[in-house]
Amino acid sequence: MTVLRPSLLMTRTRDFLPLLLNLPAVILLLAFIAYPIGISFWMSLHRYNLRRPDQVYFHGLENYATILASPEFWNALWISLYFTFMAVLLVIATAMAIALLLHESFRGRGVVRALLLIPWAIPGVVNGLMWVGLLGDYGAFNAMLEDTVAAVNYLFGINIVYTGMASPFVALNAAIGAHVWRSVPFACIIFLAAIQAIPTEQYRAARVDGATSWNRFRFITLPWLYHAVLVVAIFETMNGFRAFDLIYALTGGGPGDATHVIAWQTYKEAFARLDFGGANAYSYLITLITMTLAIIYIRLLYRRGLVQG
Repeated sequence: MTVLRPSLLMTRTRDFLPLLLNLPAVILLLAFIAYPIGISFWMSLHRYNLRRPDQVYFHGLENYATILASPEFWNALWISLYFTFMAVLLVIATAMAIALLLHESFRGRGVVRALLLIPWAIPGVVNGLMWVGLLGDYGAFNAMLEDTVAAVNYLFGINIVYTGMASPFVALNAAIGAHVWRSVPFACIIFLAAIQAIPTEQYRAARVDGATSWNRFRFITLPWLYHAVLVVAIFETMNGFRAFDLIYALTGGGPGDATHVIAWQTYKEAFARLDFGGANAYSYLITLITMTLAIIYIRLLYRRGLVQG
């Protein structure tokens, strides 16, 4: 029988203790994250439609092939790309402008910063219902848009018919606006933190050299914000492709298929057609698209943010 020396026993105990302490967390991660992901992927490789529960069988990548050959998928993908592109662009531009404004000293700045967080704290469904009221037949924004269209018709002698949320163009862009309104605060916090990390000596030196406000923003502020832009772009791209609760509450995917983003199409596949195999395949395609876009962002922006302080 081998007897371990006390020093060797202490060494082995010290080596295994961290693994032992982390074991509960690892088990929980495997149970609540890895296992559902694995089951979901496995289900995406099956014909799994609850309308025919007796015909569940493995058929490889056929769900993916069916989806990629479906015009519904490509329509939903183009709508999602438009939705995400406009949302990312508007969130970055708006949040950066607000962050630059809130970086300046003025009375009540702390209160304004606190109020900025309110849209972020509102759940997606509540946000959607709020915008239903604003853009409904008797909503304030609907009245403003109607008056604006009437003014344009009067000034230019044209006849644009305003149909409110019944118009596919208005419905899709209203959804984008509601999404942007809720997403700006988080992006603004990231930009504000990045702006506050810029050394003030650089601005002083630029002023001494006679640099204008635009040049100070272009050659000092903007390069320091590349990493922040990268984080916001990746985060908002994921949010754009996963946008569902807002669409559910605001437009219900309509009018027609005007707001059939890819997350809504996934929901329709699962709970309208009861095709859980296809819905899981949709989910993995969303993941693949989002990861591809994230890699593109990183390759475009990451190295450009290496600014020396």
